[in-house]
Amino acid sequence: MPTRPSPAKPGKSPAHTTTVPPVHRVPAHLARRFHQVCLGALSEITVTADLTPLEYGALASIDDTPGIDQRRLAERLAIDAVSTGQLLTRLERQGWIDRTVDPDDRRAKRVTLTTAGLALRSRLRPLLGRAHDRILSGLSPDERAQFIALLTRVVEANEPYAKPGNGRRQPAKRPRRKEPNA
Repeated sequence: MPTRPSPAKPGKSPAHTTTVPPVHRVPAHLARRFHQVCLGALSEITVTADLTPLEYGALASIDDTPGIDQRRLAERLAIDAVSTGQLLTRLERQGWIDRTVDPDDRRAKRVTLTTAGLALRSRLRPLLGRAHDRILSGLSPDERAQFIALLTRVVEANEPYAKPGNGRRQPAKRPRRKEPNA
């Protein structure tokens, strides 16, 4: 696909060209592409520790809020409770987290990082910070701050849509089996 010059400000020449056609410059498409960029850049780092970016995000959330319960962690990560439980089982098997029964609610589990989990977060955190800088490298420092502020406002203003499973197809209903007449 040929590149098209970016719209220039009056009196300025275009600074770069773009391969994103105007018809695809809509929020949903650009957000999906931005998500791909983020996952790709972060995965280059997390894969070295046999982690996904989401698993690292769980470690970071647990480190930021030691003793967080699984339900609140699921809300923070914007994933469902079953997926959170599976993710935590994997992190626990790796020796990066501990889960304990909440003394105030025996049905709930509290999550903390182990010494190995803290060391892993400490090792990956600066590398992931540099990856975030690379992702936003096309923006000036002021534009980066503005982009993050605007992205945050858009997400917060659309919170009802920011829930696990949004946009997935509903499972097809299976036809009921007829019981043979007895």
